[in-house]
Amino acid sequence: MKNLFHIVSLFAVAFLLCGSMKAQDADSLAVPADTVVLPMASGYDWITYRGKADITDTGGTRTCNFYMVNRTDSILYLNIHAFSVEIMRAVFTPDSVKYVNKLTQQYFCDTYAPINKYLSFDFDFQTVQALFNGETEKLPQGKKLSFEYSAFTPVDSTSSFFTEFVFKELNRVMEINGKIKVIRLNVPGVTSIKIPEKFERITL
Repeated sequence: MKNLFHIVSLFAVAFLLCGSMKAQDADSLAVPADTVVLPMASGYDWITYRGKADITDTGGTRTCNFYMVNRTDSILYLNIHAFSVEIMRAVFTPDSVKYVNKLTQQYFCDTYAPINKYLSFDFDFQTVQALFNGETEKLPQGKKLSFEYSAFTPVDSTSSFFTEFVFKELNRVMEINGKIKVIRLNVPGVTSIKIPEKFERITL
């Protein structure tokens, strides 16, 4: 279960979607009522951005930086680092998940099926992509999860994108407050991942 915690925590910019038991109660998806002058950006092939997140749970608050690259409906790359040191890296495709934790020297490489055995909703590529792109209509609802996007800023003359987000896992009282910057549309970014031979494989 500890391995599952590390894997799923990364997928949500750390410590959001993990749970050892399926939720029994339902809460509605929450989206703040911001005044958006321009519509949310859509129709792009690539999106990249950088950011910082504060992760708070019963153990306190930790801060990390992250870098996200998404080729729409194809691949999503996530890198989490702190103090210029890479901590975790993951690559998601519609069929597979690859994850490397440099702190524990472990990796995961498999389909989404082993992870979904422990979750109360379908965790797949579309969920990951929706989470990082603010596509609230595609996110799980009624699962004790809350996703909020705000502080929208123009990315071009016709569209905007959020620059702040709050993710909450209500059963475990976990919260992620993030801010993003350097948003680029249709600019390809790195999507590679290398698994060192000495790293131990995680099995669920």
